[in-house]
Amino acid sequence: CDISSLGSEEKNELLAIIEQAVAFVTTMIFQDGSSQLNSEQASTSSVKGVVVLVKNQTDHPCPPSHNSTGYTWDAANENDKLIYLKTQQSSLWEQEQAHKKFSWQVLFQMLQCKVPIICFNAKDFLRTLLQVYGNEISWKQADIVVLDPRIAAWLINPSDTVPSFECLIQKYFEKPFSKGTENTDTGTLRNVSVSTTDLFLIYLYQYQNLGVNLEKLYNVMRDLTRGLKAQGLWNLFCTLELPLIKILAVMETHKIYVNKQELKKTSEILGLRLKELEQEAHEVAGERFLLTSSCQLREVVLFDKLKLHTLCEKLHRTEIQQLVSTSEVVLKKLQDLHPLPKIILEYRQVHKMKSTYVDGLRTCMKKGFISSTWNQTGTATGRLSAKHPNIQGISKHPVRVAKKQYIKGKEEDVVTISPRTLFVSKKGCTFLAADFSHIELRILADLSSEPELLKLFQEPEITDMFSTLASQWKGIPSEQVKHADREQAKRIVYSVVYGAGKERLADCLGITPVQAGQFIESFMQKYKKVHEFTKKTIEQCRNKGYVVSIMGRKRPLANINAQDYKLRTQAERQAVNFVVQGSAADLCKMAMVKIFASVVISPTLTARLV
Repeated sequence: CDISSLGSEEKNELLAIIEQAVAFVTTMIFQDGSSQLNSEQASTSSVKGVVVLVKNQTDHPCPPSHNSTGYTWDAANENDKLIYLKTQQSSLWEQEQAHKKFSWQVLFQMLQCKVPIICFNAKDFLRTLLQVYGNEISWKQADIVVLDPRIAAWLINPSDTVPSFECLIQKYFEKPFSKGTENTDTGTLRNVSVSTTDLFLIYLYQYQNLGVNLEKLYNVMRDLTRGLKAQGLWNLFCTLELPLIKILAVMETHKIYVNKQELKKTSEILGLRLKELEQEAHEVAGERFLLTSSCQLREVVLFDKLKLHTLCEKLHRTEIQQLVSTSEVVLKKLQDLHPLPKIILEYRQVHKMKSTYVDGLRTCMKKGFISSTWNQTGTATGRLSAKHPNIQGISKHPVRVAKKQYIKGKEEDVVTISPRTLFVSKKGCTFLAADFSHIELRILADLSSEPELLKLFQEPEITDMFSTLASQWKGIPSEQVKHADREQAKRIVYSVVYGAGKERLADCLGITPVQAGQFIESFMQKYKKVHEFTKKTIEQCRNKGYVVSIMGRKRPLANINAQDYKLRTQAERQAVNFVVQGSAADLCKMAMVKIFASVVISPTLTARLV
């Protein structure tokens, strides 16, 4: 029923039904006719309303073997209700306010019932709730827990980072969706010519069909719950991932303001510097070429015309075509032989700063502020990811840009640009950036119980972890450690943590895979407990078929016992990587949950996670 058409007595009856409910299954409807269940739903489409299936019986759930087509929701459980709550504003102000007030009353009672609320993409639902009804409820007061089948399915199979509603239904129901003109996902009819007289019947069909899919979603969540409990993932789901849904929803409602004038000024400075570098590159190369084209840089200038590869020891080559690489490592090797490589290195740094951190911010701004979209299921290791913009990727390291002087004898003016200074805190507030220090290295030290690594974190006088690590590894005094030694130690540690392998390490260090393999071998010989930890992790994965993080997060690896060498070694690296990086994700998420909880219960703290 559409609650806007209910009388006073019917409204009271509906509230009584909601009070007796055993579960709610909900989804948002958008202006384009799609719902949250539609994988093709456009992110730009505004919310029109909310549909809620009110479950009052659990004796006769829709069985998982039901045909997904040819089955209509007809309130087989006669006490179940399918209700529509409109959130879209209209011109009839008084009528609209009364309807909005009752819609909130229905939602508020639903949220207070302490029974399961199920929603596919629950974060978007909660964020919209806070945005539409922000005057009625504060994010601090919203004690809401919503079960999200998408997150449950991802926990069971983390390799499927974007499980869709269609995929879930196809897995738990025998027959797949029909691919005709009917889109059974949301009940939207596509490419069908209809007359005005048929419009009511179409909307009725869509409404009933949405009820079918919400009924299926309810049954899928019950199956997923059993799966989570059987695999020992239920506690992780309840204590970490579910609270995080609300936290991310709240974070997306907060605005981070940007200094527009400073952003524009920074873009202009970087743009001018790019033009200067482009001109310098053309002058020293003796011809015009596209600086962003690796092909032109390699074939036309560096190696065909200047033949710099003949003046240097063996350079790293691309993996597939075996061409001389134009990577940062190779250019750094060549920069003392000719001015061009150094110019290209600076050009790339400035270009990335401008396109990603400055102009990229401008495209994501809305009325002077940004608000990232957070993805809870974007990685197999459990790490959060963000987009529009990727605020995690905005560099905290400043970049020094030289402004060319055209007055003879005057020194170059150097401008320091730090992208994070472009953000402006709300009046009366300030930004506090907090991060774990060397979290993966700490976890590796703890899990391996390697005494030399543990010592790094137990001696307070150690300020540079990787310089000390290089000193330990190579057996040289700390004061004799060069930048190259430190970089090698750092890269080797992360090649172990991230499962990069010798080929990737060779690419990073600008050496051959054989040399990279020797580096890894000597590192493992020095830190034997790390070697034992990696071997033990791989062996456990071979026996069980999966690996586990410190908080019980699992990742199945089907290729761990594969005959194919490449597939098997890749799975071995993924096993070690998941245990370390998955554990790091667990700790970061737990920190977010605890900080958020502390702020919520505090009567004085006004801090918020953004």
